[in-house]
Amino acid sequence: MSQSCLRIAPVLISAALIAGCTAAGPQSVLGGANQQPAVDAAVNAAVVQGACPVVTLREGTAYYTTYSKGGDGDAAKIVHQASISDTTRQCRISGDQLVMTVVVSGRVVGGPQAKTGVVELPFRVAVLDGESVLYSELQKHPVSIVEGGPAEQFIYTNATVTFPASASRTAKLYAGFDPGPYNTP
Repeated sequence: MSQSCLRIAPVLISAALIAGCTAAGPQSVLGGANQQPAVDAAVNAAVVQGACPVVTLREGTAYYTTYSKGGDGDAAKIVHQASISDTTRQCRISGDQLVMTVVVSGRVVGGPQAKTGVVELPFRVAVLDGESVLYSELQKHPVSIVEGGPAEQFIYTNATVTFPASASRTAKLYAGFDPGPYNTP
């Protein structure tokens, strides 16, 4: 009987070692794996996809073209053209407010009248709940271009979009180019 115990003992020891190697950590081997750290729900309030408004481009706001003086509509007088290729957003709850980070990406290409320098693209981000404007901001975003150079990519970020969280399910979020004026909602 001692011979069979000696033959089985290495197998049992090997099995115990292998089982210990597959454990997630010392707590799971020692019996503490079921304990979860306490999490404050108010601090880590998750925003489900349905409560984070989708970025929408209004008709005519996905493209922006500037012309040299007196050249509106003349292709030979284009200074630069910009286009939006993608948008995204991220939401989080802060007290009773929904705070959004809106990101818009695209590219700018110089036209026949382009000069090396900085182009300022006018972006507006607005949140509406029905006819009520909850948030609206128009900002200029600088992009450097090179005369005769390739298209330049841009990434515009607005991390200050804030409005009442209670309106998050019905609000509409708009982002796009807006030549102004800068004092309008």
